Amino acid sequence: MKKLLKHALLLSQETYVFYVLFLCCSSVIHASSEASSTDKKSSDTAHATYHAISLYGKPKYSEGFTHFGYANAKAPKGGKLKQAAIGNFDSLNPYIDKGIAAAGSNLLFDTLLARSWDEPLTKYGLIAERIESDPNNWWVAFHVNPKAYFHDGVPVTANDVVFSFYLLREKGSAFYKTFYREIKDVKATSSHRVLFSFTTNKNRELPLILGQMPVMPQHYWESRNFSVSSLDVPVGSGPYKVSHISPGRSISFERDVHYWGAHIAPNKGRYNFNTLTYEYFRDTTVAMEALLAGEYDVKVVEDPRTWYDRLDEQRLKQQGFIRSLFNNSNPQTLTLAYNTQKPSLSDKRVRQALGYAFDFDWINQHLFHGMYTRANSYFSGTSLAATGTPSLGELKLLDPVKKQLPDALFKRTFVPSGAEKNLSLRQKQKTALSLLSSAGWLLKKNQLQDQNGNPLILEVLLSQADQERIMLNMKKNLEMLGIVLSIRTVDSAQYIERIRNQDFDIILHTFPHTSSPGTEQANYWASYNAGIHGTRNVTGASNPVIDRLTSEITEATSWDSLQSAVRAMDRVLLWDHYTLPLWFLPQWPTVYKSSLKHPKRMAPFALDIMTWWHEE
Repeated sequence: MKKLLKHALLLSQETYVFYVLFLCCSSVIHASSEASSTDKKSSDTAHATYHAISLYGKPKYSEGFTHFGYANAKAPKGGKLKQAAIGNFDSLNPYIDKGIAAAGSNLLFDTLLARSWDEPLTKYGLIAERIESDPNNWWVAFHVNPKAYFHDGVPVTANDVVFSFYLLREKGSAFYKTFYREIKDVKATSSHRVLFSFTTNKNRELPLILGQMPVMPQHYWESRNFSVSSLDVPVGSGPYKVSHISPGRSISFERDVHYWGAHIAPNKGRYNFNTLTYEYFRDTTVAMEALLAGEYDVKVVEDPRTWYDRLDEQRLKQQGFIRSLFNNSNPQTLTLAYNTQKPSLSDKRVRQALGYAFDFDWINQHLFHGMYTRANSYFSGTSLAATGTPSLGELKLLDPVKKQLPDALFKRTFVPSGAEKNLSLRQKQKTALSLLSSAGWLLKKNQLQDQNGNPLILEVLLSQADQERIMLNMKKNLEMLGIVLSIRTVDSAQYIERIRNQDFDIILHTFPHTSSPGTEQANYWASYNAGIHGTRNVTGASNPVIDRLTSEITEATSWDSLQSAVRAMDRVLLWDHYTLPLWFLPQWPTVYKSSLKHPKRMAPFALDIMTWWHEE
């Protein structure tokens, strides 16, 4: 078991919850068969339609497929599933930047298309039962399923789709403005056909970005304020309805037995539980105690010490639990992310120097049973990670901006600060002080000061008390450099609000990506997203080279060109030291009750609990 967990990752609960929501709502264009040639002027006229679209290659599942291969179409319906959430909640709207949305609230809403999790790049019809796409990529049209209706019985129409687009762009989370910035126009050409026109034909991901859009009922929201957090139960069209709310403590959903989409192929074998309940706990320590007391049913265990020291397989078996590792083919890298908008962290030499105070080997040995492997990429554990020296495809993108990049980027593999082999603590300190000195910081009377005598004082903001032990060793090592690091742990509400306001110096953070990175990378790194309230660009990165590379990613016309663009961006990000890469998770360490069953074949790109079922 220990060998299998060699590369495990410690994720904060907020990072994990965000990642799950992100995956549930993210998209990844190749029509399922060839369309007739058309141009942007003929988009008002209907053309050949398809059941799915894929960014590269053909969809895995052909026309008329019955269900996804990782779902059990014969899974019984019934039973209850209880899960844990951390912190509290005050909203049922997961699409705005105000308040904290309740776990599971995205299950109230259906999207135009549905993602398959056993192929990296394809979406299938959901609310939009058919898709038209322009071979020249100037527009896309979605045909709304005439059987689709909202929970109150009102049919879903093309006007609801148009309304949802403008609602999300104007009043939704900040990232929707980025996602939709290249949409020129949207209109309903009939009661069940909606047409999106683009300002450019270079972004091949746009049809899939639009496919991930949740559809909101115009008749409900046009008289309500979408941008205000509220626990009023909204009208949706998804597989579950809210059945009970204990504000900030728990929320329960009941399966809609009249759900319009229950028999659509992407949903077959999914949404099997009659009741879903999320119980909220103060922190992960309390949540683990509750799990062992049988208060809920399943948990991904972020802490390896807990996994080994407290979750003895024989004890768990006696309590009716199973401990399993599920493969994760799309691992995420945990980082220490620096807010470069802060004057003290604006110089990359300072950020680089801080990394020498993070003693990964000590932390790994003393806190994590020696199981972790250091990450050296934002895409560690995948084929997208930059390794060795740049390939010819990468050089094609990097050579034109070579003068703006460090020479080392072209000569060797990036190694995180302090991760060099056989580097003593004294050598790390010497290297760090040299970098700090070159950035204008000098050590005087055991205190690092700038030219005006101001000390270097930093704060790491955490959301969980059990994360503090990760930072204590770094705090001690920074003291030897004359740097003061305070460790501040706040509740989930304060944490989220401070991140939205960029009110932090350093955080533990993961930048979630799919197996086919796209527009989300611009959300994380593009200059036009820096310094905006609620931005996903938490580091405040602002670099024209990165801006260009994020565009190259969305404009890639083949898998090879996408790999080259992602790896090139990976290199530039790493050498600019916006973060310190820590480690990643190639498995999901999971504890669950023996009454829960899952398909024999699991989805490789997500832990899809919605394919599980209850069986005594």
